[in-house]
Amino acid sequence: MSQNPNLSQPFMYQNAYSPNNGQPPTSLNPNPMNGPPSQNTQKFSPGNLGVSPARMPQPIPPQGMSPYTAQNYYASNYSRPPSSTEPPMKPLQNLVPPPGGTNLSQSASPKNLASPFPVEKQNSPYQNGPFSPFNNSNSEQNLNGADPSQVNGIGATNRLMQPNQNMPPLSPWAQPPRMPLTPGQPNQKLSGEGMPPPPTSVPPQSLAVDGKAVPTLSQVPSSSGLPMPFGNQATNSSSPQVTPGTSQPPSARSSRNPSPIASQRYDYMEGQFSNKPSPSNSSLNLPSIGASSNSGMPPPNQRNLSDSRQFTSPQASNLYPPNMPYPPNSTPGSLQPGPPPVGSQSTPVRPRYPQQVGYNQSASPYASLGQPNNMQPPPVSGYNSSPQLPPTSAFNSSPHLPPTSAYNSSPQPPPAPTCNSSQPPYSQQQQPPGPLYQGGLPEGPVGGVAGYDPQLHAKMAGLSVHSSFSRLWGNDSLNLLQDRNILPPVPIEAPKPVLTPERPNCSPDVFRCTLTKVPDTNSLLQKSRLPFGILIHPFRDAASLSVIQCNTIVRCRNCRTYINPFVTFVDQRRWKCNLCFRVNDLPEEFLYDPATRSYGDPARRPEIKNATIEFIAPSDYMLRPPQPAVYLFLLDVSHGAIETGYLENFCKVMLENLDELPGDSRMRIGFITYDGSIHFYNLGEGLNQPHMLVVSDIEDVFLPSPDNLLVNVHESKSLISDLLTDLPKRFASNGDINCCLGAALQAAYKLMSPVGGRVTVVLTTLPNYGPGALKNREDPNQRAGKDISNIGPANDFYKKLALDCSGQQIAVDLFLLCSQYVDIATVSCISKYSSGGVHYYPGYHRTVGRLQVNKFAGDLKRYLTRRIGFEAVMRVRCTRGLAIHTFHGNFFVRSTDLLSLPNVNPDTGYGMQIAIEENLTEYNSVCFQAAVLYTSSNGERRIRVHTLCLPVVSIVTDVLGGADQETIIGLVSKMAVDRSVTSSLSDARDALINVCVDVLGVYKATMSGQVAGALMSPYSLRLLPLFILALLKHMAFRTGVSTKLDERVYAMERMKALPLQYLMKFIYPTLYPVHALDDKNAIHQDDDVVIPQPSILQLSSEKIDRHGAYILDTLDVLYLYIGRAINDQFCTSVFNVPNFSAIPEDLESLPELATPESERLRTFVTWLQDQRPYHSPLKIIREDSRDRHIFMQYMLDDRTESLFSYYEFLQHIRQQISK
Repeated sequence: MSQNPNLSQPFMYQNAYSPNNGQPPTSLNPNPMNGPPSQNTQKFSPGNLGVSPARMPQPIPPQGMSPYTAQNYYASNYSRPPSSTEPPMKPLQNLVPPPGGTNLSQSASPKNLASPFPVEKQNSPYQNGPFSPFNNSNSEQNLNGADPSQVNGIGATNRLMQPNQNMPPLSPWAQPPRMPLTPGQPNQKLSGEGMPPPPTSVPPQSLAVDGKAVPTLSQVPSSSGLPMPFGNQATNSSSPQVTPGTSQPPSARSSRNPSPIASQRYDYMEGQFSNKPSPSNSSLNLPSIGASSNSGMPPPNQRNLSDSRQFTSPQASNLYPPNMPYPPNSTPGSLQPGPPPVGSQSTPVRPRYPQQVGYNQSASPYASLGQPNNMQPPPVSGYNSSPQLPPTSAFNSSPHLPPTSAYNSSPQPPPAPTCNSSQPPYSQQQQPPGPLYQGGLPEGPVGGVAGYDPQLHAKMAGLSVHSSFSRLWGNDSLNLLQDRNILPPVPIEAPKPVLTPERPNCSPDVFRCTLTKVPDTNSLLQKSRLPFGILIHPFRDAASLSVIQCNTIVRCRNCRTYINPFVTFVDQRRWKCNLCFRVNDLPEEFLYDPATRSYGDPARRPEIKNATIEFIAPSDYMLRPPQPAVYLFLLDVSHGAIETGYLENFCKVMLENLDELPGDSRMRIGFITYDGSIHFYNLGEGLNQPHMLVVSDIEDVFLPSPDNLLVNVHESKSLISDLLTDLPKRFASNGDINCCLGAALQAAYKLMSPVGGRVTVVLTTLPNYGPGALKNREDPNQRAGKDISNIGPANDFYKKLALDCSGQQIAVDLFLLCSQYVDIATVSCISKYSSGGVHYYPGYHRTVGRLQVNKFAGDLKRYLTRRIGFEAVMRVRCTRGLAIHTFHGNFFVRSTDLLSLPNVNPDTGYGMQIAIEENLTEYNSVCFQAAVLYTSSNGERRIRVHTLCLPVVSIVTDVLGGADQETIIGLVSKMAVDRSVTSSLSDARDALINVCVDVLGVYKATMSGQVAGALMSPYSLRLLPLFILALLKHMAFRTGVSTKLDERVYAMERMKALPLQYLMKFIYPTLYPVHALDDKNAIHQDDDVVIPQPSILQLSSEKIDRHGAYILDTLDVLYLYIGRAINDQFCTSVFNVPNFSAIPEDLESLPELATPESERLRTFVTWLQDQRPYHSPLKIIREDSRDRHIFMQYMLDDRTESLFSYYEFLQHIRQQISK
């Protein structure tokens, strides 16, 4: 297949952000880089971006020991936080404004970059966020004459750029030809106040990206067959990106301070400020990216990181690891006790971990013998359940769990089992095989007169002792074409990193990486063709959380990492950072063990025993006194809104949960309604009833009574109740069809600016009046086309307003209840850039849309009562040599790696892509640490810290064997959304297919033996093609099926913001057979409740039996599908009806009957609904129902008019790999 020219560009995004010395832009011009990839011929060269100094706070002497408390997290009350902004930037040293303005048609270079960071001016309403259009405006002026693609600025959205091939790719996708680089000046990082200068100086290096020098990397050939996919994911643009989806590699730069207290300065940590300005004359030359040890790096014996504690004196420089000799090299082919390796290496490689050694399998006389019939396949869940085999490592991700994976010392995988048939074994009644064995052995007795089964014989011939060891070591391979029943019958467990020594690691529900074994070089990452990134759910609900209250929060003085379980104690008074390797002093307070209330080993502290910890921060982490929790509700009362009947439902839920709003006695609330005008409500003290104030001049909105529009909830509760009771009656006959959403949001911004808070907007129709008015852009005839237009916003009005809100710590959440087009692509920007959320209920109506009515009521209750953090910021740090270059989610990137979150909630997740900038060959492991600084509703400033540690490997088969297929799908789906917006939907689909083609092609190239007609996959990636096919058939990316534009865009928005555990169910729903529930494998709770656990089925119509009943969990709705031939006993026991035809379809819940079948089914449905934050209503679908197509459209393994079946998709991948 020929290469698609439209995919010759990398999957890369650029946002140009330039505060323009604190002034707003004068006009907007289009960005030619937002065009199709084939039109983006502009080449970029790197800019010389300076780095601000690390301003360190003065150490706080111990003033007593506050007891450690392990608080129940659910019992915590949260209140409004103070501001958490950053200080103004110091002017960059090496940037000189050009003599004249430039535009994107000119070649960018470091010489024409203006200094984008003013020092004193703070009056710009756009200083804290992007403001240029989303590839739609026809007028954008470059700020300060600087190329917006080269400055730290705002692009309208993720922009498709030319690549810089010198950066490491983060995906398995093909590389375009390398472009020449323009040399620049060396990047300078100013030393922090009170810190010693570095011991060595690095000679100037050539710049490639963000002021960092990079070496030239060898070109990686593109995969043949399908067009080039996402491209070089590691390609960093020359400026930070600031859309919710993208950003640039981290640096120590801070940013403009949008806080109301403009004179107060932060350092570059989460909210911790410095009272003294940092010096600007000291610098630290950074080494060349990927350079050898003699180019600015210490010799290998200084860079070798030891995980064992050493009580020795530190080296002259505390910035590098102490001297440590290399361990003796081991030859994989040598005879040593243990499991057999798969192959041998000609060149000894120093292991990153205790290698598995043993006999050479190629020399074994038994290597080619098949497994005897009486030999049971080895268990693989846990990978070390066999007591005869030693564990592969002494380090676990959890102290309570056994090692879950191991490493093979040879890059050669085992020979694949023989496959002589192109069709897989098939049986309609066959259940999917369990995770213990993927060979697909038949469940029934062996057929034939003499008991001979050719399928069994073929499978047994491919088994050997070697394959058993390979499964234990995580390097087992599968032929995907042999069995379509690849989905395990139980939920998929996250792979657990294996480290040495054993320490607690972060929970995979909070922190997961696409690679549980990190490649030690960028070239190895490129060779694996796997994306490298992390997904994090930082504010996830937890039943309990260890909370630490202390006078001094122990952090690294160099990189500001929080002390964690993976640091090394040099002695009782010093510890070595696991990210930058600096040796730091321990405060006296840290020697106190709060559990035993005695002084002793600092390793017994809770910070060392928990990978997730929360600190109660001292006053250093706040700029102003804690503000009260403020909630403002904007309600659409136009004629269309009244017809839906939502207002009665909303007011009812509000009245029921008014006392459950998170906040303390200072909590305030307000209401605004809007149609063609804006209605304010005076709820001040002394009034007998609420007073409505109408503002008709929406072009210049003002606040008629600012002091009484936001009132204390407890003091004015009676007036609030009267207003909520009266609102549905007051607008029952409203005939105004206009909707001035933009003006209402402007009024909310003016009302909330002094204190910040949360704005909740309910919208039912397209905003068609006043500021921010929109027009219908959807073409119904193009809903099933291959390339969908208007996925991006129509203008930047809501984006600009969102950035203003983010600067004042205001988050905006949208509830869209509509049957017609409302342009979600445009209005969602108000939530996307202010860390808000979007909730969409298509077809909402009080009489004909009862499913959506019930879902809205349940979701609103959760929304009103869930815990919330105000004025939050989040930063993710990683080991030296790694860099974060792209962010995904709803937020605003305040600086290059600091995410501004005016509100943070437990239902939102984030994604980051990682680049390997320097070799990790001397490291045994790498670490990531995410810190969220927020203020709870009880006025406490808190810091929640998560730390994840992963091993480093040097063999491509180990990298592939340690891949996390679910995390890869989660990250790739976010990248595909960005590709759809910046390029086209067809490009994103082709790139998704190439994910499978490239990764499985790489694995095929590593195999020593080839099997004709087979599609081999590592066990860790066995479900990757299944999930990729589900993405291709998902509402967000499907073609050939009529899909409303709003529904498609909303699905994309959810992919960017959903946490991984919910995202996977959103991509590939779960199917359960429930017609024969029993207590086998059931969950037994403490209150004697038994929850059945039926097997999980693949989404194929061949699994649906007419005699059965099935529940399909799609995250949003639970569908109960009942076959036409269902047993009458089931109908009587569950529905209290005699037969199938009498089962009602309008039931909103199952009848409560005193039968075992009814109790089991109701318990299981309730358990499913409790597994997610929002409400999932139950909908009953009979086989003869007109809604049957709703259920059948989720059978993703089946063939459709426009897409392959799962087996045909596997054949297509095999053909592309063979080309």
